[in-house]
Amino acid sequence: MSDPHSDNAFNGTPHKARKKGFAFAHLAFMVSVITALFLLGTMMITHLGYISLDLGFKTLTLGIGPRMAMVALVVAALSLLISLFKCPKYRAPWALAAVVIAGGILGGYAWYHKLLKDYPPIADVATNWDRPLSFSDKLVAQRGRDALPIEDLPRVPRNESLDWGGKTVAAINEATCPAAKTIDNLVITEDQVPAIVTMLKQNHYTVFGTSPWRVEATYQDNFYGFKSDIVIRIDPRSVDVRSVSRYNIPDLGANCRRVTEIVQKIRAMPFPAVASS
Repeated sequence: MSDPHSDNAFNGTPHKARKKGFAFAHLAFMVSVITALFLLGTMMITHLGYISLDLGFKTLTLGIGPRMAMVALVVAALSLLISLFKCPKYRAPWALAAVVIAGGILGGYAWYHKLLKDYPPIADVATNWDRPLSFSDKLVAQRGRDALPIEDLPRVPRNESLDWGGKTVAAINEATCPAAKTIDNLVITEDQVPAIVTMLKQNHYTVFGTSPWRVEATYQDNFYGFKSDIVIRIDPRSVDVRSVSRYNIPDLGANCRRVTEIVQKIRAMPFPAVASS
């Protein structure tokens, strides 16, 4: 006669059936973890350059990733529902963990799409559009043929955005990145340019080239490896900065943050100011 209080009898459910149910909770957890590992692995191999950004970010992350996360969440939710009725003590924690992982992934996608709506669809920010900043021919070649073009007065296509379509990037910068302004009344001599180079390197930029009147550098993010190129133009009494992404997708405000940070750090340097005329 079986002991009703033994591990082989739980809520009247046979051991074999309970084992299958427990395996289903494990399966839900594994599906959620595999989805997370798939996205993490995609990010890593894209950053390392083993696959292209088009394949890694657009196809795998934005295309396949949400579908995998949705399947994982459905399986996890079903497992949690079964666990709560069959064996909440032993199965529910696994199923709940699966729900949290899959739900967190889908929440990340929802957050990304919210940012796409909150930020203008641009990837180019400059402090001065009256005298557009340009890049050297070598850096333009380094960016590659498929990179976002460097234009003197870029404009958002009319069919790309209801709010921003048809507007110039200059006007969008003015409205959404107010701190991206020319640094006026500041004298930077040739022997002080290395201080700017040092500042950029300390902030994880790879300096591409320097001259007495210009510094060019590249920034690569720590996730998918998106690159942006920056140029700092040094005039006799002013400094301007421009940052342009290489990959042609909305930057979610990243270039604005970079330009703003560089402007603030240059302002904080001990360069001599001159009186305005």
